[in-house]
Amino acid sequence: MNAENVKVLDYQLSHGLEFEKKYIDSTINKIFKVELSMVKREIMKVEATLSEFEKRYKMGSEDFYKKFKEGKLGDNREYLKWFAYKDTCNRLMERLKEIERIVHA
Repeated sequence: MNAENVKVLDYQLSHGLEFEKKYIDSTINKIFKVELSMVKREIMKVEATLSEFEKRYKMGSEDFYKKFKEGKLGDNREYLKWFAYKDTCNRLMERLKEIERIVHA
């Protein structure tokens, strides 16, 4: 959504008729619910891959992430992939919290 669309929605929400406001609010809420579902699916995929790394290296992803960031593990290719997956998972979890806060407000 571009900035112009946001301005139009903002105007409609502040100046529109009550039924328009309810319709816009309901539609936006549905969009966030769809995004919430998509983010949850992505988290499940990423967590499955993290689980594979954890089994392979016999270490939890949280411990790995901390040690890797501290430079204690080196930089082999598999560690870089694991780090990227864990970082992605962290970002997805933050996004999940943001969306849940909006949807459940």
